[in-house]
Amino acid sequence: MALFGTKTVPDEEVGLLQPSVGMGRVGRQLKINFVVSVGDNFYQAGLKGPNDPKFQNSFSKVYTARSLQTPWYSVLGNHDYLGDTLLQIGDALTKKDNRWFCDRSYLLKHNLCGPSHTGHCHKFVEFFFIDTTPFVDKYWSPEQKRTFDWRGIGHRQTYLDTQLEKLNSGLSSSSATWKIVIGHHTIRSLGRHGDTHEMVKQVLPILEKLKVDMYLNGHDHCLEHIKREDSTVHFVTSGAGSKSFQGLRQGKPEDGLQFGYDGQGFISVSMAAQDLRIDFHDALGHKLHQLTLHK
Repeated sequence: MALFGTKTVPDEEVGLLQPSVGMGRVGRQLKINFVVSVGDNFYQAGLKGPNDPKFQNSFSKVYTARSLQTPWYSVLGNHDYLGDTLLQIGDALTKKDNRWFCDRSYLLKHNLCGPSHTGHCHKFVEFFFIDTTPFVDKYWSPEQKRTFDWRGIGHRQTYLDTQLEKLNSGLSSSSATWKIVIGHHTIRSLGRHGDTHEMVKQVLPILEKLKVDMYLNGHDHCLEHIKREDSTVHFVTSGAGSKSFQGLRQGKPEDGLQFGYDGQGFISVSMAAQDLRIDFHDALGHKLHQLTLHK
């Protein structure tokens, strides 16, 4: 999970009893504008139908803090593809809880000008949400293909080519102050799953060529910040909302691991015209690591 806000506030001590309450407390401090969920929204195998109790038990009845009653922008993870994907990206769940929004790939623009600003705002951030599960070859093997809900994808390569062209075109034409790409699968990671080689080969060159500031993902159940010498992109993993303690490889200096945490937690992001701050929190909301970018 990632909490996004445009107001930076002084640090406060946070001591809480459960992760959802920790998120609520940090969300209140930051006066967040929205929340991002980086996939695998419903374990273990997505949702089985519109009345599946997991939607209430894993979402509506969990994130009840006042600060979390704000839009939630989600992408699909591989576990979501084991259930009814069309349900998650349709409007039936939004009718049950109006915070919910999920789609395969989409663009979100958020202005960074303050309320006192008059006229057109020239400072903004753009979020490019992408659907990463169809990129992974093993999910299309004869053994696994029939367990995944590929409805709506059509011909795989055509779908991937269209998504890559859309990402390339959107980033090329963007004049955003900050460009952030969000997907479920890792690109760079020292967690249990590690790098997703199909993403490294097909998506990473676009991110580097078009100077994306950050790629945010889940999939590995940990918190990570990776910045390699051979890449301009900051890689942030925030997949510690559920399973964790699955191990982190020590890696080599060239792997660029700036921070890694194997326990449960989440991140918060404070955005401004010149600065973008990412705080890594444990399940209780305590700060573990901070990354600040400047423009």
